[in-house]
Amino acid sequence: MPCNSRMKALAFAAAAFVLASSSAAPAGDEVPLSLWRMPLVWPRHVQLRNQLIAAIRANDAGAMERTCRDALKIIPGDATWHYNLACALARKGNSDGKALNELAKAIDFGFHDAAEIAADKDFKNIRDLPRFAELVGRARSLKGKPGAGRPEPATAVVRPGGKFTLEEANLGWNFDLGVYEANMKIGDPERPIAPQAADFGKSKPTAPERPYVVAWISEGTSSGNTGDIYENRDDGHSMLATGDFPGIATVEHHPEAKAAGTATDHPLTIYSDCAVFGNVSRARVGDAFWRSLGRASMTDANIAARMNLMYLCNQFWVMPAHKDYGHENIGDVFPGAAPFQFITVGSSWSDQPALRAALAASASFLRPTKEAIVKRGLVGPTMQWLLRRTRKGVETEDDYLSPKAHPTAFKTASLDAVRLVETAHALRPEQIPPVVLLNMINSRANPIRHPVPGRDYPDAVAETMYVTSSAICIVLRAAEGVRTFMFHARSAGASTPSTFAWRVVHGDASAVKIAETGDLPDTTPERGFAKITIDRRGITNRIDVACFAKAEGTSWGAPSFISFFPIPQEKRVYRPDGKIASIDYSNPDNVYSDPLVALPRHWKDSYSYDASGKLLGWTRSANGAEVAAFTPNGLRIVERRADGTPSKLARVKYVPRPSSDRLEPLTLTYMDDGEPFDVK
Repeated sequence: MPCNSRMKALAFAAAAFVLASSSAAPAGDEVPLSLWRMPLVWPRHVQLRNQLIAAIRANDAGAMERTCRDALKIIPGDATWHYNLACALARKGNSDGKALNELAKAIDFGFHDAAEIAADKDFKNIRDLPRFAELVGRARSLKGKPGAGRPEPATAVVRPGGKFTLEEANLGWNFDLGVYEANMKIGDPERPIAPQAADFGKSKPTAPERPYVVAWISEGTSSGNTGDIYENRDDGHSMLATGDFPGIATVEHHPEAKAAGTATDHPLTIYSDCAVFGNVSRARVGDAFWRSLGRASMTDANIAARMNLMYLCNQFWVMPAHKDYGHENIGDVFPGAAPFQFITVGSSWSDQPALRAALAASASFLRPTKEAIVKRGLVGPTMQWLLRRTRKGVETEDDYLSPKAHPTAFKTASLDAVRLVETAHALRPEQIPPVVLLNMINSRANPIRHPVPGRDYPDAVAETMYVTSSAICIVLRAAEGVRTFMFHARSAGASTPSTFAWRVVHGDASAVKIAETGDLPDTTPERGFAKITIDRRGITNRIDVACFAKAEGTSWGAPSFISFFPIPQEKRVYRPDGKIASIDYSNPDNVYSDPLVALPRHWKDSYSYDASGKLLGWTRSANGAEVAAFTPNGLRIVERRADGTPSKLARVKYVPRPSSDRLEPLTLTYMDDGEPFDVK
């Protein structure tokens, strides 16, 4: 892959799918990083990849070399990082042969694209050397073979009703997406499905949906759970009784994956051409950062992106809310809503009824319908639609477009299993609802101002917690009383154009206005364009706006969500004209506030204005005493003139500070960012 501004384009594209092993490698003493450790180093890899892109664009060969060497410390034996290092050294010259040595390592470890190597402009200084031609020939001769220390790739044949293990030969790590990719295919059933119909739900013989599903499997209109895959990621703590679902194949994790800690918690593997159903009944407990796995998905942008990817790759995951919803006096502490996971009320094993219901629905589909759902990548969205549309109390279309169908977490008692399987069985391929894909936009007619951390609000993090195609979470950190945002929705999985509906399904609907963007005649909410205005002044709870899509002949499909989250620890006062008067960040009402959304801070900011309402700045106090004063753009006032105007200012940065308090291990503090400077 040429070394150019598209990132050696990611020269990572050439080795994005990496089969790694801990076996000895012929390339000197360097041993490739174990496959099972890839998720642990991936976040750092992303940082280094971005550094490399910046260095390439700046034409800084020295920075390229340093970045590549840092990367090889954490990912030894990686062909692409060796290749990028070879490019960096070649740019600097090749008097000692180091560039060729690194190129040789890249080829040994699996970079076998001879044409790309020969054409790479970064090698212009070494292209005429005899050894370069030899290395190009070696890469050509090794094409299609695994790199040093890596096993021969093997396709896992997954037998319906059987078990299979994810291991080094059938699993790869995608450096671009940060997930494993299973090299597998669904084989023939170990025995005919229809005779197994009586096994469906056999551990719960009185389940009301059971007779329906048994009859459909027996008559051959549905194929049960043939082609479905089950993955458990809580080390068997809340294990599905797989014998109740004829045809389902079960994932087993390699002992080394368990030892490395990559077989538990959020899913990490993409499977091909099948429906995946999973559960994980785990939570983080015992410290200030306690949370369910579902809340963890919403407080880590990387995990949110990965869960969204799984959702759009035919996966449906169930996780208990644990103490995050309806527990004691805390209530609902989720910062948003997201369809990439199905949250259940309760702790261990509360996930089982929803998981079993989803599998019953999958077992009920007509064969052509199920094939179409999988082909379109809509297993996750279809399950979300079914479970919400058929829950008790959701009878009409208006019910479905209301809060009735979309709680943050679902109670087992709300499941209507018979209606669920009947709706699934009646669904035809042309009736499969589309999925909504969201993104934030800026309108030419109504440009949106995005607040800047450290200037418009006291923090170092952005207002967006996560931005995915199925869920967006915006933490309302800035001081403005009325906020406007622009969004665009499109649909996928339908053969005809979609119509869209936007509804407030959680929080104070009176504080929300949904309107057209005003750019062009067709930029209306029904066409997928929405200008959403939030009146921040009176709200204390999260607001969820759901977007739905339907095409000709389909129902409204699974919602995608935009969540607006006011930080609970803040006590805000607004003036009659709507401008902010003060924000007390010290949690005066002693409410629970997620430290991963906003770290605790112990001050109050009071704002001042001139007679025309123009902001003059704010003063910061702690324990009732003034500790700092700031200009309207967030600069700290160091000295003033006799008339009170600032004569010396300092830029400020906000940083976490360790604390000895176990319940508050980190707090947010601020300090001058550089030396103070004079104001003319």
